[in-house]
Amino acid sequence: MEKDEFFEDDYLRELIRRSPLDTPSEDFVDRVMANIQILPETQEVKQPFYFYVKSYVPYAIITLVLVLVISTSDFSLFNWMTGSGYMKNTLLPYIGTLTSILAKAFASRYVSWVILISFSAGILFLIDRFFSRRASL
Repeated sequence: MEKDEFFEDDYLRELIRRSPLDTPSEDFVDRVMANIQILPETQEVKQPFYFYVKSYVPYAIITLVLVLVISTSDFSLFNWMTGSGYMKNTLLPYIGTLTSILAKAFASRYVSWVILISFSAGILFLIDRFFSRRASL
């Protein structure tokens, strides 16, 4: 049956005439509109710098360890690198000289106090940041 043929059939025409149209209740629209919740606007939050640093630290450590292992080895594959002889004879004395210079620079009482206070303030700042971030979530 096609759409126009529905009204030619006596039974269907009588059934359509007797059945009322389905209409929603009078306060249907008001109730639906009252239950619609307004969503807060989402804003893009800029990630702090230390999130990026924190994600690259493991890769940097692995790279440094690999460079250290390769530079101190005498593999024939890496004959373009100087190997452990260079490390023992040249690099370690330079590192020793550098550490002795730094030790003399930090031997002053005033420098020691500044470093102590700075280190303590930094630790307190990091602890405060850690706990204030946890409380805001």
